[in-house]
Amino acid sequence: MWRPLLTTLLVFLLATCALWAQERQISGLVRDETGQPMPGANVVLKGTTRGTNTDATGRFQMLVPESGVLVVSSVGFNNREVPFNAGTTQLNVSLEIDSRTLNEVVVTALGIERQAKTLTYATQKIDGKQLTDVRDANFVNTLQGKAAGLVITQGASGPGSATRVTLRGNRSIRGNNNALFVIDGVPIDNSVRGQVGSDFGGINGSDGANNINPDDIESMNILKGAAASALYGSRAANGVIMITTKRGKSGRISADINSGVVVENPLLLPQLQNEYGQGNGGTTSATSNGSWGAKGGTFYPNNIRDFFRSGVSTNNAIGISGGTDKVQTYMSYTHNLNQGILPNNDLTRHTLNLRINTQLSSRFSTDAKVTYTDQSINNKPRSGEESAIMMNVYKVPRSVDLNKYKEFETAAGLPTYWGSSSIYMNPYWTINRTADLEKRNRVIALGSARYQLTDWLNIQGRISLDRYSDRIQRRWSDRTLLFAGPGGSYQDFVSETTETNMDVLLSGENKLGESLKVTYNFGAARMFQKLSTVGATANGLLVPNKFDLSFARNLVQVVGLSEKEIQSVYGTAALSFRDYLTLDLTARNDWSSTLPAPHSYFYPSVGVNAIISDMTNLPAWISFAKVRAAYTRVGNDTDPYLLAQTYSFSQGGTGGFVSREATRPAENLKPEISSSLEFGLDWRFFGNRLGLDVTYYKSNTVNQLLTLGLAPASGFSNQFVNAGNIENRGIEVTLTGKPLREGNLNWDMTLNFSRNTNKIIELHPDIKLAFLAGGYGRTAGPVVAEGGSYGDMYAQGWQTDAQGRFVVDANGKPVVSAQKKIGNFNPKFMLGWNNQFNYGRFTAGILIDGRFGGTMTSGTEANLAFDGAAAYTTNNREGGWVLPAVTDKGEVNAKAINAETFWTTVSGGRYSWGEFFTYSTTNVRLREFSFGYNIPMPGSFFVKNARLSLVGRNLFFIYRGYATLDIPGVEKRKLPFDPDVNLGAGNFQGVEYGNLPSTRTIGLNLKLGF
Repeated sequence: MWRPLLTTLLVFLLATCALWAQERQISGLVRDETGQPMPGANVVLKGTTRGTNTDATGRFQMLVPESGVLVVSSVGFNNREVPFNAGTTQLNVSLEIDSRTLNEVVVTALGIERQAKTLTYATQKIDGKQLTDVRDANFVNTLQGKAAGLVITQGASGPGSATRVTLRGNRSIRGNNNALFVIDGVPIDNSVRGQVGSDFGGINGSDGANNINPDDIESMNILKGAAASALYGSRAANGVIMITTKRGKSGRISADINSGVVVENPLLLPQLQNEYGQGNGGTTSATSNGSWGAKGGTFYPNNIRDFFRSGVSTNNAIGISGGTDKVQTYMSYTHNLNQGILPNNDLTRHTLNLRINTQLSSRFSTDAKVTYTDQSINNKPRSGEESAIMMNVYKVPRSVDLNKYKEFETAAGLPTYWGSSSIYMNPYWTINRTADLEKRNRVIALGSARYQLTDWLNIQGRISLDRYSDRIQRRWSDRTLLFAGPGGSYQDFVSETTETNMDVLLSGENKLGESLKVTYNFGAARMFQKLSTVGATANGLLVPNKFDLSFARNLVQVVGLSEKEIQSVYGTAALSFRDYLTLDLTARNDWSSTLPAPHSYFYPSVGVNAIISDMTNLPAWISFAKVRAAYTRVGNDTDPYLLAQTYSFSQGGTGGFVSREATRPAENLKPEISSSLEFGLDWRFFGNRLGLDVTYYKSNTVNQLLTLGLAPASGFSNQFVNAGNIENRGIEVTLTGKPLREGNLNWDMTLNFSRNTNKIIELHPDIKLAFLAGGYGRTAGPVVAEGGSYGDMYAQGWQTDAQGRFVVDANGKPVVSAQKKIGNFNPKFMLGWNNQFNYGRFTAGILIDGRFGGTMTSGTEANLAFDGAAAYTTNNREGGWVLPAVTDKGEVNAKAINAETFWTTVSGGRYSWGEFFTYSTTNVRLREFSFGYNIPMPGSFFVKNARLSLVGRNLFFIYRGYATLDIPGVEKRKLPFDPDVNLGAGNFQGVEYGNLPSTRTIGLNLKLGF
């Protein structure tokens, strides 16, 4: 690996040395027409690809020949050509606002570049610079609040957790709702396999997007609707996040260094009481697991907070760029070390990237890129109810000093514990005597070649490989409750994923007259994906804690194989009249190996775009005005091997056992189809200082894959059926502005608003309600039900009579209800307010975002209430609590109870009445903050620019919601956890149970340019 990289770098250095000797440095300052400096403006030597960008103060430096012309450009401004000669050392350039057009070029489906103003669908661009100041171990989490319609949900397994990314709501009941990630025109695998599917818990697998290096990202374009992503086929039914990575530039060698360090601590922990100690019934007991003991004594208010460490995370990235007009090279190396807040939990990642672009002739160009990622995650924490690390921490009684239990085992190797339990353990035992180790090696390679057949026609071929191998090792020492067999247990397996994509694309543009032109693209593609897993689980070890499969008492194989192929043809045509009226047509046909013969499904789209400001004269204060509309159908296939009967093999008997799967094959399986309609407008005002982009959309997804139960006499327990119709409709608004241009002070802001409503139009004549993922667990479960919405939460609650009054039993205790709807896990609307300030050499960024509406049920709170540890359990401890309720006979309740009776009844310990512990997830927070200073550098100094920034993420909540059920005699309970963190990244959402808390990060970031 290292030898070819070093060889390439040496050749690159030698090729550019001659160029240096013939060039000199020129400096300049770029301002707008009001005299304000313009950061981020492009400065390119005319006739070449050599160029640079202005810094935060509008200044630039670059090497140029003795004479020539510089082309200076920026979005929303007219380009300006500035000549220079041998005597020119300093340039002062002023750009005028382009008040009639938007010339910005964006990357769309298949990597096709188009002018933003001609698009017939909604997209939103995010600059790569917005992703590299305030960072996260999974860069996808930093997208929160930066795009309208984008909902980000983090997994609860610490650094490297998978992230759920949805655009415009949830569409698929059984399938994937995550957006597709595309890098440089080619999809990558972003599977979120192995996600926790119920609140029983488990260990979440990692996703693919987690490995994307933000330091290599040049820009990102979010294709929100089906119309934008139809050409990527079934995988793009949920929208596309298009990533364009950095490439080399001709001219002298330049280098950029980005180095940062942050400290992480828990953002939000449960509010606990410190008045009543260990015990039950008001009596102290040294062996009790609860905190219902006597009042007073010694307490340890920080016994949970002190369990966590301050995680120190560092990132160090270097990118080197340079080349000639013929060959340009970009190389980068990034090292990430992310300590989790749990002891022994950390992530280490190395990323190497090499990209070489050539323009070998005026007609022939190539692009080749290889990215290698080496990632290790140590002690990824388990989430959920069953003896997960966080549940073991939260079970500590309030008067117990957890520090005493750092000695987690006796001299005989027995676990130490403050009480007795068949489920929960000393958390220090958990972090020292259990382990989940994950090692990933990933290679993403891309090669493309493009040939200009004529002045109006070109052909491009691409091939890509995405291959990664995960080795998972899980260890449970002897005497670990629930998970360890005699002597301990051990699991060791390797999972390999390989995806190849090949495509060919013919693109052209022709004029059909003075006012009419057509651009078109026709192509074909093949995608092949293979997943294989091999390994074993040792349920018990012959030699205690000898973690080797050779010492297994009972060896169970872990094997799996899955293959899938999709072949496609597609085309797009855009007919433009005078560049202000555009008609878009696309069509695609896929042949998927997961569908019955002939394996085919077809989907088209049509869109229209009109630039009103070019069609007619508008008032001077309207700079630009566009309206658009689009209709699209997108198909979606399913998982492999649902068409034919499958079998499994297990050891035993004579030659083993062969078992038939209990699900009847879906011989007549149909593709899932989404139909989408959207309307939008894009207007600019006051010389582009104010912009408004509004989109309304509606989509319907039919042929959902559901499971229908069968009678035992059929020989099967269930079968797959196609049915259902899920509708999403909503509105997205993006407001951009430059509110302040005074002297050296600039303020740029973006406000993102989105609202999505979902309705289950129908399911199946025999299925009116279906649980998502693993179904109902121990607190609540998300469902789809006819007439309801995707993600409605069902749980037991407090029974009420016909008049809505609470019902109690003869002893004055609440009566449980049947399962009922208690909320929905989806937000009603989202808001993100991003602000950038520049004052001289100072810069600042502030991102405030909010999630409004939606609910989440907490199993953690149920356990804390059952144990008497939650702060609100101090009310009514001494008794005399008469609930304002009626008996089942309608009589007014007169029986008094105490807090212990109430909370142990409704929480039920591990199985709770979910309604009592359901919270509104409405919250507003300071998501990101940065404050930087551009350090001045002498013109002759080898460091060309430097910025030091103070950065912070997830700093604090401005507002948090409350419990949805107001309990008489108990103060309102504020949301005690971060709703951004869920048990997993799959379709099972809306339940918090032993989740690792989210973190607040504060640190420093240094950027250097050479």
